[in-house]
Amino acid sequence: MLIFFDESFRNSLSEPGASLGTLCGIAIPEKEMGRVSEEVYRIKKKHFGVDFAKEMEIKGKDLFKNYVFRLAAKGIESKNLNFSKDLIHYIRGKKLKIFGCVCFEKSIQRFECEDVRALDMTFRYLFERIDTFMKIEHSDSMAKLIFDDRDYGINRKNSEAITNFFLRTSKGSSMDSIIKTPFFAISQSQNVGLQLADFVTTVIGLKYANETKIEPYYADLKKSVYSYYDENDRFISGIKVIHPRKEKTPGDPKIRGRDK
Repeated sequence: MLIFFDESFRNSLSEPGASLGTLCGIAIPEKEMGRVSEEVYRIKKKHFGVDFAKEMEIKGKDLFKNYVFRLAAKGIESKNLNFSKDLIHYIRGKKLKIFGCVCFEKSIQRFECEDVRALDMTFRYLFERIDTFMKIEHSDSMAKLIFDDRDYGINRKNSEAITNFFLRTSKGSSMDSIIKTPFFAISQSQNVGLQLADFVTTVIGLKYANETKIEPYYADLKKSVYSYYDENDRFISGIKVIHPRKEKTPGDPKIRGRDK
């Protein structure tokens, strides 16, 4: 199983001063990768033509620009939005599952591991959900983690922190459905996995930034977010939201806002 990841960063539209980072992954069975690439190519060609389908990447930030929604509100048909609807319909039809972490805590919302001996909780929450998905739905397969290529230093630290977590911690060792070493890939027109990850990350990021115009697209895409019930019969969404930690106040023994 191939799990492609992308990240996005934006400011909240409803809370001044609040920002969020979004890291999302989409799972594509390895044996289906060629077929998925061909089918997504055809969707791109249908809406944007052959040249775009061959040479250009799907970029969520371009598909959902403000002017696109303004034109649609005036009744002007939008290739971008029609394409987005078709792509979400395709993701749902193929039963591709989505995972994500939306982080409002500024200290870890960049998804950069400063301490390679301690993996950030953003990654841990994601991997926990992916491991559960693999053990329940694909017990005969292993998950390969494929991240969008970033700065070399970020890639190196994140890779080392992830591998250390899987190999040197009891929690990480128990997630034995995931290959211990992550991969990094360059986004390009032929890399459909990363393009789909970019698309779903944009939709989810805009939703949690309180962009109201994305609501109908998120509502459809949400049906592809993986979910399950844990051993205590609690519902667990494939999207983990980490809220900001609040400062400890005098006389308050607890620090609120921590995620369990």
